[in-house]
Amino acid sequence: MLDKLFAAMRSNKGIPALENAVRSVLSALHDEKKGHRDVAIHIIEDFSLTQKVLKLANSAMYAPFADGTSSVTSALNMLGADALLHVVLSTAMVTAAEMENEHGLAKTLLASELARNVCADQTEDVSIAALMYELGSLMTARYLPDESATIAKKIASGMEPDVAATDVMGMTLPQVGAAVAKRWRLPTAIISIIDGSGDPTLVGVAKFSNTVSALILQGKEQEVNQLVCELKLPGVDTSRLATLIARKLQDVAAAAQENSTHPNSRQTVLSDLLSALTEARFKTAEELAAAMFAELSQTLKTAHCLLFMLTRSGDFGVRYGYGKGIDELKSKLRLSAEFKPTAFHAVIKNNVDVSIADVSKLKASALPDGYTGLLPHVNKFIVLPIANSRVCGLMYCDWDSDDLINQEELAVVKKLRQLFLPFFP
Repeated sequence: MLDKLFAAMRSNKGIPALENAVRSVLSALHDEKKGHRDVAIHIIEDFSLTQKVLKLANSAMYAPFADGTSSVTSALNMLGADALLHVVLSTAMVTAAEMENEHGLAKTLLASELARNVCADQTEDVSIAALMYELGSLMTARYLPDESATIAKKIASGMEPDVAATDVMGMTLPQVGAAVAKRWRLPTAIISIIDGSGDPTLVGVAKFSNTVSALILQGKEQEVNQLVCELKLPGVDTSRLATLIARKLQDVAAAAQENSTHPNSRQTVLSDLLSALTEARFKTAEELAAAMFAELSQTLKTAHCLLFMLTRSGDFGVRYGYGKGIDELKSKLRLSAEFKPTAFHAVIKNNVDVSIADVSKLKASALPDGYTGLLPHVNKFIVLPIANSRVCGLMYCDWDSDDLINQEELAVVKKLRQLFLPFFP
């Protein structure tokens, strides 16, 4: 399973950095009055920048000069400004608003912020500890989403986290994190934080911060306050920590209130996406789908967004997809040229939109061959035909949760479907 994880990591652009952190680092780099310690303060606020700097400093290239570099400041002293500038400029960025959709990463960044307030006299050490503590969970969720979802379901059913992870991954998530850290050639001081065998204070702060950050994002104020009261670590400024936690809980509550007060905000996001894509120019249907499906999925909380296209054999196959297990869907999910009494074939034959609100009420014969096995958790879907002279493509979205799409939102999705027409005969 580690080989699969490492392969996914190699083929991916990597974890994005927070736009504000990148801006702060670049500003500090161009300020002659700022030293490496000033730059490091901004880097340790971000997971992506921290791991890239430490990974580079401990790489084979710098091995003769590095002696297990575990702090960003010492890494910068060795790398220099030019190397750091290259690292920063080559990192993908997301805004603070977009970070809300990066749930695992958002939790890690909040944990780092909490850690810096728990031990203000060890800011860099505790921040890095908090960022790296759940490395295994973060990397598994990002690069192996199917396996991560399976682990989560096992835990939800009552299985112990380590047992669930071992059942799926062949090892615990801390062991996965340690393996990733070793692959990055990170020093023992950091690896020992991840596996829990390191400095007790740093391990304690990292564990506390990551646990509390998850509870804050869930709005569980009582549980958070209980953990703060039980915190037994030397040199902790509990009043400063309590103030920060109270503010974060207020932010979470305000965001929840905003979402309930403005239920049509998703329609606005979709309309903005439609406007942006209408003005843009794409060479292929796949390019358009790539630009559309990620935001569409994040906005509507879909499990999958798929683009089916007619093949030379007369079958319809998945040309592009966004969601879990796309490679398998591309290779196995086909709609036969021969007409069958399925919802999908009804769309193809009659050029009509189909929306299924409860998949469990459909007979097996109403679904394509292999559909249930490939998409066992899907409970609702929509299929929209893409047709000029005849149906040559399908835009498909499904859900495996209780999220619903209202008529106003669906109307915008249908307009998004129309953007594919120029790519079909």
